[in-house]
Amino acid sequence: MKSQTILAACLLLAFPFAGANAAPPADGNLHVILGGDHADPTIVRDGEDFYMTHSSYRTYPGLTIWHSTNLTDWKPIAKALRQDVGTVWAPDLIKHDGLFYLYFPSSGKNYVVTAEDPHGSWSDPIELDVPGIDPGHIATPEGDRYLYMHNGKVVPLSRDGLKVTGDPEQKHDGWQYPADWEVECFCLESPKLIFRDGYYYMTAAQGGTAGPATSHMVTSARSRSPLGPWENSPHNPVVHTWSRNETYWSKGHGTIIDDADGNWYVVYHGYKKGALPHGRHTLIEAIEWTDDGWFKLKRDPKQEPKIIEHLNGPVSNDSFESSELGLQWQLTGAHALKSYQVGDGRFRFENPDDRMRTLQVVSPEKNYDVRIKLGERDPDVELGLSIWYSEARLAGVAVQGDRVIMRLNDSRRSFRGVRGDKIRFLRATLSNQTANLYVSEDGENWTKCSRTFELSGFDHNVLGSFSYLRPAIYAEGTGNAEIRSFEYSPLD
Repeated sequence: MKSQTILAACLLLAFPFAGANAAPPADGNLHVILGGDHADPTIVRDGEDFYMTHSSYRTYPGLTIWHSTNLTDWKPIAKALRQDVGTVWAPDLIKHDGLFYLYFPSSGKNYVVTAEDPHGSWSDPIELDVPGIDPGHIATPEGDRYLYMHNGKVVPLSRDGLKVTGDPEQKHDGWQYPADWEVECFCLESPKLIFRDGYYYMTAAQGGTAGPATSHMVTSARSRSPLGPWENSPHNPVVHTWSRNETYWSKGHGTIIDDADGNWYVVYHGYKKGALPHGRHTLIEAIEWTDDGWFKLKRDPKQEPKIIEHLNGPVSNDSFESSELGLQWQLTGAHALKSYQVGDGRFRFENPDDRMRTLQVVSPEKNYDVRIKLGERDPDVELGLSIWYSEARLAGVAVQGDRVIMRLNDSRRSFRGVRGDKIRFLRATLSNQTANLYVSEDGENWTKCSRTFELSGFDHNVLGSFSYLRPAIYAEGTGNAEIRSFEYSPLD
């Protein structure tokens, strides 16, 4: 207990932003509210409470729900998706007639889950008969409901919001930016809609999510009808990276939100310059309404703002005593939700085939030290600790029978002079996108693997997949393998 108290005190000293800027971010500065990869944010207000979620890709349980009362301090409270429906992208979280709805695309289809309380429980996913990605919901004051998709097409919904009742119609074509701008693609995406003072406002993404530093952007359009015609804002792009000299690149995919005091904000994501392998952070800053009914940033959009970081979502140590996985964890791999057991001081992979399964966390820090204690394992299972981008792109150290393995992607080398059946602890560090790997018999005396791995090229612009570096425990091969504990420490 004493050591935990000391650690907590050290964390408070090391991360002064954890609670130091608790006022809503209406100050004209740019606030980083979630580090690590938290892409495609969607946010809803319920009274004085805010709820937010993001893309969860092919990790399960998925769609982590975050809660805040001041827009800067956030805590995870639930997982909205506990059924594997594929790769989950850009969702839309809304509240309508006392019920929370979460619309999301996955593997060529669209779904919705509902809950009376964002803390859960959430319903099983309901498939919607509409193609496209990035669904965005809007309702009229009379209760008519619609769902826009990424390409400006819209479908009508039933009054309960759970069924598509008509064919898609093209209603919005986006905003045409200058032809000489350096972007990834036109890519009209992420329609997020509100109704305010007689107008429907569509906040959308354009320019492509990655690619050049100046690619992505937040645009706005409005209409007197939910079905258009749409008038583009004279302040477009509302959010944009104007130069690769800025701290955050490819800023876009925005949602606007107000607080109980009438202040307005835009929440969006961006890559931090020099840290693309760590994914897209969630950012928030103030907007203001003009006299003629448009919104724009509270600051000069072409001037670099002061940036304030808030430490949210810290990774915790875990001894796996609970029979439920903590909210920080996510699983990957075929049938991952049915291929593990947890509780009584161990996490056990139960692999029915040779395919890789992983247990992962999203680190808010770029530099960290991760250690695991190994438990019982079948000799044919490769049980490892890695800095992971994908199943095909990782740097890790593992044991398999009496063999210790150093691994980079699909290449494996034996760690000579060390017996795998003697190893009880594995360790991985990531510092400045450089990974080092270690093994130990007692958790105190560590032997460093001979090779250091440079991972600065592990980002979407190089490898695709919109993935990111994160600590991952993995098991590959048919059989069972156990982890007894997990320890995580940020590094300077």
